[in-house]
Amino acid sequence: MFRYPSIRLWLFSFLLMLLSGCSDVPEELKIADRLMETAPDSALHVLQHLNILKIHTPSNKALYALLMSQSLDKNDIKVESDSIIKIATDYYTGRDPERAGYAWFYHARVAFNGGNAIEQANNLLLAQGYAQKTGNYKLKGLVYCEKGNMYQTQRQFDSMIHYNRLSYQSFQQCKSTRNSIISLINLGYGYLFVSRPDSAVLNYQLAEKLALTLNDTLVMSTIYKSLGSAFYQQHDFQKALYYYKLAPITRIGIYDSNKWYLMAKVYEKTGKLDSARHYLSRIKEPQELSPDYYRLWQSIYEKEGNMKEALRAANRIILAKDSLNERRLSVSFAGLEKKYKFQGLQLENQQLVINNKQKGLLLLFILFGVSVFAVVVLFWRLRVKRKQFAVQNELLEKEKAFVEIEKDKFEKEKENSALLEKQLKLQSIILLNIEQHRKNSVQRPGLWKNDLSGKNADREDTLHEEVIASMDLEYHDISLRLSTDFPALSKRDILICCLLLAGFDTGMIATILDVKLESINKHRYRLRTKLRLQSADHLVGYLRQF
Repeated sequence: MFRYPSIRLWLFSFLLMLLSGCSDVPEELKIADRLMETAPDSALHVLQHLNILKIHTPSNKALYALLMSQSLDKNDIKVESDSIIKIATDYYTGRDPERAGYAWFYHARVAFNGGNAIEQANNLLLAQGYAQKTGNYKLKGLVYCEKGNMYQTQRQFDSMIHYNRLSYQSFQQCKSTRNSIISLINLGYGYLFVSRPDSAVLNYQLAEKLALTLNDTLVMSTIYKSLGSAFYQQHDFQKALYYYKLAPITRIGIYDSNKWYLMAKVYEKTGKLDSARHYLSRIKEPQELSPDYYRLWQSIYEKEGNMKEALRAANRIILAKDSLNERRLSVSFAGLEKKYKFQGLQLENQQLVINNKQKGLLLLFILFGVSVFAVVVLFWRLRVKRKQFAVQNELLEKEKAFVEIEKDKFEKEKENSALLEKQLKLQSIILLNIEQHRKNSVQRPGLWKNDLSGKNADREDTLHEEVIASMDLEYHDISLRLSTDFPALSKRDILICCLLLAGFDTGMIATILDVKLESINKHRYRLRTKLRLQSADHLVGYLRQF
C-alpha cells in the first residue's frame, strides 16, 4: 500500500500512541477522584488498596500520583519526598494545564514539608501560572492561600493579608464556602498580627455568616474563639468572654481544652480567680497547652499570694515543654513496672496454679489433636472433591469434543447431501436435454447423408452449449472463468469439466459423448496437464473449489 517502509513504521508508531492514550482509567482511580472533596480519608483508603498492576499507561500513573499526593495532604500526612508528585508534574506539564496546576501546587506542599522555601515559591509560581491560564478559581484560591501561609511563616504579614484576600475573592468566584471561611479566618489572623483587631473582627463576622450554612461545629468553634481573641486584644473582655462561651463543644479534646483555657484567661485578667480556677479544672489533659496552662495557674497563685504553689507551677512550666516525650516515657516505665510486678506474682503463685496449668495443657493437647484430625478430614474431603471435580471436568470436555465431532459430521453430511442433490438435479437436467435431442434426431431425419451429419453436429453443439449453460447457472459462469484462466482449454475440455462437476463418472461421460472409455481417460489426463494439477490433486475437487 505504501512505497516507503519508513512511512509504514511512522503510521504504526502513531497508531500505538493513540491506542495507549485511549486506555480506560481504572475504576478505583475514578472512585478516589469522586471521593476526594467529600471524603478524603476514604479516597486514601481506596488508593492504598489499589492493585498497582492495573496502572499501565503514563496517564493513569500520573493521575494516581496526583490523587495520592492530594489524599495524603488532605489527611494531614506530611510527605517530604517528591518522588510521587514528580510523576504528575512531568506528565501533565504541556498536556493538561488544569491538572498540571494542581500537580505543581502539591509539589509546593511537598517542598514546604521538606523545608525548601525556594522550591516551594517556584512551584507555587508555576501553579499560579496554570491557574491563570485555565481560569480555575478554586486552584487560584488554593495557590493564593498557600502563598499567604508562606508569607506568614516568613513574618511578612502585609503580603500574608494581600494573598489571603485574593484567596477569598477566588473562592467566592467558584462558590467554595468552606475555603472562603478558611481564607477569612487567615485574613483575621493577619490583621491581628499587625494590630488591627477591628479589621480582624469584620472578617471573622463575615466568616460567621458563611459558616451558619455549613452546620459544622468545628468551624464555628474556630470562628468564635478567633472573635474572642480579637476582642481580647482590644481589652474588651466582656465581648471576648461572650464569644468564647458561644464556641460550641466539639468533643475533640484539644479544641475543647482550648475553649476552657481562653475563658479562664479572661476571668484571670478580670480578677475573677474562682471562675478561672473552675474552667482550668475542666481541662483534663492540657497536652500542647501545658506551658500556657501552668503559666496561667502561676499567675492565679501569684495574685492570691500563694507563692509556694506559684513556684510549683513555674517548675511545671519548665517540665511541660517536653511533656509529650515525658508522658510517653512515663507510660513506658509504668508498663514495664506493671509487667515486672505481674511476673513476680506469677512466681509466687506458681505452686498454687500448677495443677490448673496441667489440666489446661491437657485440654489444649486434646483440642489440638481434635483440630489436627478435623483438618486432616477436611483436607481429605477436599482432595476427594477435587478429584471428583477433575473427573467431571474431564467427562465434560470429552462430551464437548464428542458434540463438536458429531456437529462437524452433521455439517459435512449436510454439505454432501446438498452437493449430491445439486449433482442429481444437474444430471437429470442434462440427461433430459440429451433425451430430448435424441428424440428430435429420430423425428427429423435428413434426406441426404451429408446433410444429416451436419445437422447432427449442430444438434450436438447445441446440446453441449445447453449443458455448459446449465453448469454456468449453478457454478457462477464456470466455463467463462476456466477459459479466462486457462486459454489452452478447448470447448470439449470445458464440456468434460462441466460433466465431471455434475457428478457423471467416466463411463457415463463416454456414453453421453458417444466415444470410447479410453478416449475419456486420455482426455482427463490431458485436462489435468492443462489445468496444471499436481499428482496428488483431485480433479473434481479442484473444479468444485474453482
